[in-house]
Amino acid sequence: MTESFFVLGDQLSTDVAPWPTMSTKTVIVMVETDVLLKAPRHRTRTALYLTAMRAFAEELRARGFEVDYRSARNFSEGLAAHRAAFEPSVIRMNQPRGRRAKALFQRLKLEMLDDPFYLTNLEDFRQLVSGARVPTMEQFYRHQRRRLDVLMADDGPVGGRWNYDEENRLPLPKNGGSWPTPWSRPLSSAEKEIVQHLELSHPGGDALEFWPRTRSDALDQLADAMTRIIPHFGPYEDAASGENWHLAHTRLSVALNLGLLHPREVLDAAITTFETGLAPLASVEGFIRQIIGWREWVWGWHQLRTDEYRSLNRLEATEPLPMTWRNFGAHDMSCINHVLGHLRDYGWTHHIERLMVLANAATLAGIEPLALNDWMAENFVDGAEWVMEANVLGMGTFADGGLTSTKPYVAGGNYIKKMTNFCRDCTFLPTERVGPRACPLTNAYWNFFLDEKEAIATNHRLAPQRRAAEQRPDRVEIRHGVSRSRSIIAGDGDLPVA
Repeated sequence: MTESFFVLGDQLSTDVAPWPTMSTKTVIVMVETDVLLKAPRHRTRTALYLTAMRAFAEELRARGFEVDYRSARNFSEGLAAHRAAFEPSVIRMNQPRGRRAKALFQRLKLEMLDDPFYLTNLEDFRQLVSGARVPTMEQFYRHQRRRLDVLMADDGPVGGRWNYDEENRLPLPKNGGSWPTPWSRPLSSAEKEIVQHLELSHPGGDALEFWPRTRSDALDQLADAMTRIIPHFGPYEDAASGENWHLAHTRLSVALNLGLLHPREVLDAAITTFETGLAPLASVEGFIRQIIGWREWVWGWHQLRTDEYRSLNRLEATEPLPMTWRNFGAHDMSCINHVLGHLRDYGWTHHIERLMVLANAATLAGIEPLALNDWMAENFVDGAEWVMEANVLGMGTFADGGLTSTKPYVAGGNYIKKMTNFCRDCTFLPTERVGPRACPLTNAYWNFFLDEKEAIATNHRLAPQRRAAEQRPDRVEIRHGVSRSRSIIAGDGDLPVA
């Protein structure tokens, strides 16, 4: 009788427990399912998982492990076939990051170890949030700074401030800016074959070269990010460009979410970058907040919540996810067209394009939040159940009614015009609320505050916008124009008359 250890496609590290003490007599099990191989998800995302999993299996074989690498209709069949072939006394695994995956493998009688890919103990997180009257990410982040002794001087933050958001909200430079080229590695012949095999069955472009497939790739990208990217990150982290899909974002979320990097080593690298004077405090603090604050906060809440969270829809949004979005099609609105193009070509967009373009447009158009959530999870290279849930259902669409953020993240065309260059080649005018060339976001934004839904009407943080909307002399025209605006956002509206 043997012992087996099961590895998922987002647990690709031998530098975490229990690997350092694992005997090479343990048989390693990995399964490629039909969901991965055949579901019409983004081609680059699918290729990334296939290449990373297969590379990890080869690494394990080189270390002397026997690897039972299988293709199966689902995990249940794959594990049943493994049990029949090897008759293991036990199959262990590190706890899956996703809540539904955990429930599945519990039913399949796998013995689960603690998840080693985070900095926060789940029980500590539970006690922290249960002990707060209204738990907030900012409170959690400051707790993390103190607990982990990150950028601290005595009992206060280095520089005298906990965050530098105000310094990190510059709009895109008028000349478009100059940005470091993104990390990449050319594809091997085997990787090229995988990408080509998926070409006809999976939507989206081939951008695998821009994403790490091995531990060596991830370490190389981390070093590159700390020397070339993060020094430029902070000031323009909320800007977006139609001509540049990456700006000064490190794009390390993929390596972290696949398990190729651990947040501890990313944190240490960022601190070293600041201490050696390679990057300013504002940039490093903004980056670190995402690693030890938001990322751990989102994971902790995902573990504590139940699947009932996925059904929350406080804004009663029921419109279907547009086919134009699903197909990454050409769109009449320049901002959505650019962001869908970035997603189509690279399987990724940065956080402002996700939050303030896609999620904002979906919220204003009344698009069903769970459909948006699952589409994003299936098509972004760093998409996953645990990470998208709070980002999309909570912050992005306010479907949870304030459990994640205290107010909806909605904005009209003026915000897009200020922070990006999307509007310059758009048929619609961001300053216009009504009329044939009114920006659909601007019209739908003002209509949002005229809505009588309880989650909007009772939110005290929205009171100033509600009063401003109710006092607008064109509020009746705004209400009449919203159906057209929502239709255009969905990608099936008529073009305005010039």
